Amino acid sequence: MDEQLEFGLRATLRPIGVTDLVRAVRDALETNLREFWVVGEVSNARQAPSNHFYFTLKDARSSIAVVMFRSAFERVRFRVHDGMKIIVRGRVSVFDQRGALQLYAEEIEPRGMGALQIAFEQLKRRLAAEGLFDNARKRALPFLPRTIGIVTARGGAGLRDILTIIVGRFPNLHLIIRPARVQGSGACDEVAEAILDLNRDGRAEVIIVGRGGGSLEDLWAFNEEVVARAIHGSRIPVISAVGHEIDYTIADFVADFRAPTPTAAAQMVVPSMAELSARIDAGGAALRFALGRELAGWRETVDELGSRIRHPASLIAETRRGVVSTSLELNDGVVARVADAHHHVRQLELRLRSPAAAVRELRLRTRALTLRLAHATAARARDETRRVENLSSRLGSSGASALDLRRRSMAALATRLDSISPLKVLERGYAVVIDSRDGRAVRDASSVQVGGTLDIRLAKGRLGARVTSREL
Repeated sequence: MDEQLEFGLRATLRPIGVTDLVRAVRDALETNLREFWVVGEVSNARQAPSNHFYFTLKDARSSIAVVMFRSAFERVRFRVHDGMKIIVRGRVSVFDQRGALQLYAEEIEPRGMGALQIAFEQLKRRLAAEGLFDNARKRALPFLPRTIGIVTARGGAGLRDILTIIVGRFPNLHLIIRPARVQGSGACDEVAEAILDLNRDGRAEVIIVGRGGGSLEDLWAFNEEVVARAIHGSRIPVISAVGHEIDYTIADFVADFRAPTPTAAAQMVVPSMAELSARIDAGGAALRFALGRELAGWRETVDELGSRIRHPASLIAETRRGVVSTSLELNDGVVARVADAHHHVRQLELRLRSPAAAVRELRLRTRALTLRLAHATAARARDETRRVENLSSRLGSSGASALDLRRRSMAALATRLDSISPLKVLERGYAVVIDSRDGRAVRDASSVQVGGTLDIRLAKGRLGARVTSREL
């Protein structure tokens, strides 16, 4: 290749442009290099708005830019991320605008674990983190649903197994079969749409979603996110029955119940009519036995109570004998009580006196009491009279003494009052001088002004005066 590239460049004698040079290199590479499987580690992975996928593939010494166009990238079932070891199938070429060497990828496989297994584990972890597998949201199956929805391929082995079991166990049920492709491109969208259709119809009480066995690639439609979210969003309980017992899909983890096979799903959702009949017969037999035992117990109780009940005639005769005996005892008691009463009356008669004697005795007692009362009243009146006279005499003498004492006290007070009277002072030649301005007595010559008027009070009469001079 190097020799051919060198020969091509040397054959050009005239100068060429950059574009021509880049194209010459590109043509040489595309002509002489076929597709490669390249092993390396992913870095700088990103998806453009156009959905083209770009990353760098590197090893310990070198790196190369890789581009995977949208049509090819949509076929990748797992998520490519930085640090992942992968194998890339593609061709090498030169990007004209930058003159950069690029690997144009057509297929990507993980190094080690298969691509489908990686995609399975990645989706499983993501949906588990969102809570789609939580047991708390899973619902119980109806005991005997009247209508069952089935999502599987028309004419497939899984559908035949389901119909055989359901018809054999309980042929009177109503089935709604919503066919969908369960393998190949677009199968996952048909399965999801079938689940949504049964929910919109609303008649089914439970939905079986599944298919028969196959490889991981054959069962992959039930590992797609669109199917998982359709099962999670179903208002009707869903049983996942995909493949054989050892096969596990994302649908198994999301569904309300997982059946190992389509046959097991049919057995799970529909009880056997024969088994139900047997259970009903056994229950009826047990109930009849229990009722018989209960009735036997009640019969024994009734017989025991019957033996304890006597005939009414014997009860009446016994009651009559009791009445006669009680009557005799009552009669004897009444007779004895009357005799005791007569004896008590006789005793009282002996103790009672005649009314006349009682009246005479009361009269004598009344007279004696009257005489005693009269003597006591007279003596008391005399004592009170003497006491009043004594008090009156004492009151008269003490009143006179007190009155004389008060008269002498009043005379002494009058003498003292007369001695300190201002009139007596005025009679000795003194006078009271009053300042005419304020009506106050003048005690100090400095308190009046020259020219002021004075009012002079004498023992007899008053004088008006004007101050002509003062001496302090």
